[in-house]
Amino acid sequence: METRFTINISLQGPGGKITYGKFSLGRDKKEASEIFSHLKGSAENTSGRSLKIEFIEEIMGLPIPIGTINCCLDELKENIAIISREIFRIAHLENGNIDY
Repeated sequence: METRFTINISLQGPGGKITYGKFSLGRDKKEASEIFSHLKGSAENTSGRSLKIEFIEEIMGLPIPIGTINCCLDELKENIAIISREIFRIAHLENGNIDY
């Protein structure tokens, strides 16, 4: 069974949820979960935190949400830096690539 992990970034607008960013984290659940655990934000949906970051497990192409945090724009900036740094570390420094 083919499993992949992603982080989706969305904004709740007047017309509904708008997903505008997606990071592929590969197939290693431990590594993907570790990256998600470092992200800043809150599980609660509070005012000023209108951006949603969803941790998704895709099994045979079907998305299954396994974690969600809400963040503000400043936290999103930090989260994108964290995700990018971790993907770079895994792909280039540890094992040569991320298995997609």
